[in-house]
Amino acid sequence: MTRIRLFITKNILARVLRRACEPTIPRSGESGARVNCFVARIDRDSHPYLVLLAIQGNEVNCSEWDGTRFGIDRTISVADLPLTSLRVTHYYGLSEVRYSGLFDFAIKRLTCWPYIKIHFARLLSDVDGYFFNKKKLITKQQLELLKFMVAQHLDGKTTFDSINLMTGLYSIRWVEHPDRDAQQHQLEFYLESMVETGELRRINHDYQLTGHAVRAIEEYEEQERKHTENVKMQRAMLWLTLVIAAFTAVQAGVIKLPTLLDLTK
Repeated sequence: MTRIRLFITKNILARVLRRACEPTIPRSGESGARVNCFVARIDRDSHPYLVLLAIQGNEVNCSEWDGTRFGIDRTISVADLPLTSLRVTHYYGLSEVRYSGLFDFAIKRLTCWPYIKIHFARLLSDVDGYFFNKKKLITKQQLELLKFMVAQHLDGKTTFDSINLMTGLYSIRWVEHPDRDAQQHQLEFYLESMVETGELRRINHDYQLTGHAVRAIEEYEEQERKHTENVKMQRAMLWLTLVIAAFTAVQAGVIKLPTLLDLTK
């Protein structure tokens, strides 16, 4: 390994191992959202071989795979590391960025593109939630119940009651379920709600479909289609805005790309 290549390799590995992950990495909840660390490993013939832990001068402290876990302490010269098999995973909040080799790591860290996509995906998720919450029609649970009743009606059934609906939806085994009462009360609530909105009419203790039922299903599905189209359009506009803003900020010097190599050392 030439001096220049050794210098670059040591510099990059130092940046990675400076934030090496702990043995246990939270992947959910608030603790997972705060994670920001790297795991650098080298495989041999697609099998686990080494996890890189720290770099000291020209040597790297590693943990070698013993057949069941990384439990063998080793120290290897940087020049002797099989870096063509290096794989780096950045645990970035609940997201993960994977790098294959030093060159891939250098390019992606310089451009910051994986992290731009992560933050943009989070923004899009918030946008999806916003537009979804703006919808006000029949709930999805009510819609599934209504579709089931329409299918039963097409098979010749003209009236419905909560017990027969529960059996049709969940089989007779629902009577042995510990949440059977709560589930039946919820279904009855949906039925009464659809009586008020006109999809059903109540006849004593039974329910009967009205002409509004099919129209409600069609309106819901049309609303879903429009929602999907709106989300796609918003995503496209946000991506375009982000790309334009990023290039503009870089050209204006507002965003400074991170320094990969510290030439002052």
